[in-house]
Amino acid sequence: MAVLLSAGMQAQTTADSLKIDPTKGDTSMAASIIDNYLGYVNFNHLLKDSILFVQSWVVEREHPEDSIKILRWYGANRQNRIEMWQNGRMEDAYYSDGKKLFKRFSRTYRTWRNMSQPSYYDNTMALDIRGALYDWRSKGAEAYYMGQYTYNDHPAYRVFVMSPGTYDRNYFFEKETGLLFVVTEEDHLFGDAEPALDAQRVDWRGWHEFTPFRGCLLPTIESYQIEGQLFIIHNKYEMVAPNSAYFNKNVY
Repeated sequence: MAVLLSAGMQAQTTADSLKIDPTKGDTSMAASIIDNYLGYVNFNHLLKDSILFVQSWVVEREHPEDSIKILRWYGANRQNRIEMWQNGRMEDAYYSDGKKLFKRFSRTYRTWRNMSQPSYYDNTMALDIRGALYDWRSKGAEAYYMGQYTYNDHPAYRVFVMSPGTYDRNYFFEKETGLLFVVTEEDHLFGDAEPALDAQRVDWRGWHEFTPFRGCLLPTIESYQIEGQLFIIHNKYEMVAPNSAYFNKNVY
């Protein structure tokens, strides 16, 4: 199922018309639009007796040889594991049993280290295949419906979201399907906070194709642009046998 944005489009122009007070928007309509979309990508029902395994390939359009491979495992009760590989070497990784273990792999020391629960979720939020809107209420996000927007001659809903620790964002959803297809970021953080030294603001992020997978619609082709550099992401999904070692061991 393809959505509106095509790779390489100047999606950042969608933010140009948002020079109004976003907090005047309708909060109940915003919540309805977001929750409808999350119903498509919610795979909790898959995790009762299996693990969802996601393989992703991230390729910079101008330098395809510098591709990154992301491996993600999702288990029930907030268990997850994420590994990022480049040139046959693991460069970054996380895992949690969803209760008391919150670990990150240090690329400098090539070892695993403990993290606090808040730091773990802050660091892994951007890597969740369900997107930053997943579990948005518990993250303290505020959402405002900003009306309809015509994008490539197609009607879309736009929702402005402010969330602690992230740049303010404009989310655009297809009116016909309710699927998210592009996000742009403002240069302002929630509560007038200062950005972290390593914070990277994206020009835009796009979702181009969703594929049915066991009762869900999961993104199979994505892209994003940072400082003019375009990256394309391809995702592949499969269910694997349960194995708690993914979520409580440094290696498995």
